[in-house]
Amino acid sequence: MKRLFFLLASLAVLAVAALVAPPLMENPGRVVMDIGRWRVEMSALVLFGLVIVGWIVLALVIGLLRLPGKTVRRARQSRARRQMETGLLALAEGEWQQAEKHLDRALRYRGSTAGYLAAARAAQGQADSEGRDHWLQLADGRFGRRHFATGLARARMLVGEGRTADAIPVLEALHLKKPRHQGLLRLLLQAYQDAARWRDLRLLTPALFKADILDARRRDELAVLAGVREIEEAELVADLESAWRALPRRQRRQRDLVLAYGRRAAELGRSSLAGGYLKKRLDEELDSQLLRVYALVEAGDRPGRIRDCRRWLEADPRHPGLHLALGMMYLDEREYESAREHLEKAVEAQPDGEAYALLGRILDRSGRLEAAAQCYRNALRLQGGRSAEALPPPNQLPES
Repeated sequence: MKRLFFLLASLAVLAVAALVAPPLMENPGRVVMDIGRWRVEMSALVLFGLVIVGWIVLALVIGLLRLPGKTVRRARQSRARRQMETGLLALAEGEWQQAEKHLDRALRYRGSTAGYLAAARAAQGQADSEGRDHWLQLADGRFGRRHFATGLARARMLVGEGRTADAIPVLEALHLKKPRHQGLLRLLLQAYQDAARWRDLRLLTPALFKADILDARRRDELAVLAGVREIEEAELVADLESAWRALPRRQRRQRDLVLAYGRRAAELGRSSLAGGYLKKRLDEELDSQLLRVYALVEAGDRPGRIRDCRRWLEADPRHPGLHLALGMMYLDEREYESAREHLEKAVEAQPDGEAYALLGRILDRSGRLEAAAQCYRNALRLQGGRSAEALPPPNQLPES
């Protein structure tokens, strides 16, 4: 910039001289200066020339006087650049102590936000929390990009130390400032996962989609996964109901969420909470896992659920999940013959360990011990990844 200014000034002087010189050559004029007892007379052209020469001489003198200082500063800058480069290379190699030492020397000459953050990383690598905080404090600016970068670096270091709970408030505050910052969102996603903050993670999915981190399909999958985890970790019925009501209505129709809600409600002894949602989902599509949970709903409306399953059975007479659910419910109702029929159809359509175990109970109760033993063996074989063996023919089974 200074060189450009000097060049432009020189060109301006030459242009003025070119315009003024011809008239002065014809009529140079005279300049008289009285200095004490002295009188100096000269032409205006000579005076103009003397001013230019004096300015040049003065510039040269000032340049010569500044030369030692410039030389020293350039040497320091060169040394600082070498120290910075050496420190960054040591940082990349994981030589934390050497990195901090060289960065410290470089930053003594001229501080920089990037250099301070690199030194903070080196201090953290040595488990020096005080040194890290010192460098971060130097790097921090009250406003703007420096403050954001320093906050993000601080949160990343906290996550790296396993202090996720301390990092999350920092990340959430930064998220309010830059809601589409990809690096911040990825770190916040990791922090929520590490801290098992499933509701917060689910609420974060729209921002991940807007920032082009997730497409629509993966956004929906992540939202459902977070909802399932939140439901599974509900410790009380009130927590379960709160988590379920917090879900958007369209998500409460998702198969995995309905299944998780039904299972957790059954584990907490309140399976009736999910009965209506299970029925609505099964009206749309029959699913073996949903049917198993539906069969476990409390006894209050078991006859109604049996009627539902028989109605669905008309549309799909060989569905193994329907036969298993009916077998489970008839067994709870102590209608053993109906339970046996449906469980036999269930294992015939698709071998299932639970179905074999329940069928073994019924056959054992009726005195058909050989067939019951084979059912129990089949349940164990299926559990071990082997195939089931055929049951003895009914005519070979001893009657009680």
